[in-house]
Parts: sequence; C-alpha cells; structure tokens
Amino acid sequence: MGSLVLAALAVGVGAPGEASAYCRSTTCANDCPRDDEGCKTTGKPLFWASRCVGFSVQRDGTENLPMEVVRPVIEGAFLAWTELPCDAGGATASIAFSPLDDVSCREAEYDGGGPNANVVMFQDTKWSYAGAENNLAKTTVTYDAGTGEILDADIELNFAFNELTAGDDHVVYDIGAILTHEIGHFVGLDHSGDPSATMFAEYEPGTTEQRTLELDDVLAVCAAYAPERQAACEPEPKNGLADGCAGDGDAESGGCAMAGEAPRERAGWVYAIAAGAALCAALQGRRRRGRKRGSERSR
Repeated sequence: MGSLVLAALAVGVGAPGEASAYCRSTTCANDCPRDDEGCKTTGKPLFWASRCVGFSVQRDGTENLPMEVVRPVIEGAFLAWTELPCDAGGATASIAFSPLDDVSCREAEYDGGGPNANVVMFQDTKWSYAGAENNLAKTTVTYDAGTGEILDADIELNFAFNELTAGDDHVVYDIGAILTHEIGHFVGLDHSGDPSATMFAEYEPGTTEQRTLELDDVLAVCAAYAPERQAACEPEPKNGLADGCAGDGDAESGGCAMAGEAPRERAGWVYAIAAGAALCAALQGRRRRGRKRGSERSR
C-alpha cells in the first residue's frame, strides 16, 4: 500500500475567496489543478480514519519558554478543533484529540514498519527549510496515496528565527494562533480563500485572532468529519507510540530515517513573512478580522 507525505510550511499570503471557501488537501502532490477558490480538483481528500487522534509533545521542550506555559497553549489549540457543531441538532464533527506521552524525537517522520508519534516539536537552533528566516511553522502529513487516509502528522515550530510568544501581555508571533492554523493542516485542510478563516494563509504579527475558529473552518471540518461517520476511537499512532526517532534514535542529530512502503512523497504548508501589501484588494464587502497592510508572516 503506497503512501505519501504532505509537508506544510504553514502561513503564506493566500488568495481571496468567498465565505465557505475552505479547501481540503488531497493526494495530488505536485502541479495540481485548482478551481477558482484555489482548491485542488484532483486526488482523494485527506482524512484521519479514527475519530480520536493522539498527539505528543517533544519531551525536552524549548529553551525559549517554560513548558508549563507552552503545554496549555498546545492543548488549547487542539481543543479548538474538537467537538465542533455541524447542525442545529447539536451533532458534532467526528474528530477529537488525545494527549499522549511526551517523546524524545524531534524529526518529522513516519515509519511504516514500526511505532510512530504525532509530535508537536520545537526547533530552537536549526531550521533547514527554504526561506528559513521567514517561516513560523511547518506541518508534515503522511498519508496513504490510494485512499487519502492520514497515517501520521508532525508540527514543527520555528523558534530558531522567530520570537514565538504565549499569553496576552506580550504578543509577537502567537503560538496559539500559529498552532491552531497548523492543526487545520494536521487534520487534512488546505488554505482557505476566506480572509476571516483561521485557515486563511496569512498571519499579522501581534495578533491572536486565529486561536479560535470561524464559520468557514467549522464547515471544513464538518465536511471532512461528518457526525454520522462510522469510525472507531483509536488515538494510538500506527504500530504503537514511539519515543525515539526511527533512524538512528538520536533526536539531536537530525538523522531520523523515513521508512515504509514506496511511493512516499513530501508536500506541505509553511508560515512565512510576506513583505508588502496584503493581497486582499478584491475582497470588497467580505468580512475580515481587521488585518492590516504591511509586513506579514505566512504559514
């Protein structure tokens, strides 16, 4: 059974769109055709088969902030995507999250032949992706190429080049807002064309609005994880929970190997700085969150 890996360097300046302009990520990985809203028109939509998805946190944390401050922010970001209402009768989307044990590996990877972990990790000293100084975060999703089932997802936060902050007193690049957006990619969503949506591909420094979801985000989750979906609650990662990396086991070396059945590819979403005016001139009459023109970070 083939699988692909979808990596997402998360926020960038996105295209304008209407309300209900959400897009789902699909198994189409390269040069994919897109519709007028910017959504992929080929490939199978990505999804978690389980209605309960477990996540872990990098055990040694970040040297920039104490974990007693960061951990509640992480859990709150996952909670924002949990039990979302899908109809007037109170039925909720069939996706929820469970915190699992912390792990030592801080490499985005998937081992098709061994245990795994869906990790929120902190890159304090290195960031090897393109546009390093502009990236806020990256999400890597591994999925089955034939069905679109998500097998693994990892989120990296770029402390190496950015002042990421938690709390409300001093906000630069807000971890809660960044993570809430990244978790949208984690569950299989692409960027939205709706500028009010948390999944809109734009972040203004100093803001916290994307900590919470908007209507477009809720509609996206309800489409991907309908309340009537028949799915078991199995939060443990594929083949069990792994603590170390699948390669040489040295989380500090960055030597974790990708393993499993071919074909496997990478794609993704990144939050990066986009200098210049926001690309929203055509959005007259559409609801905004009050984003300003100027220098922005893209995910």
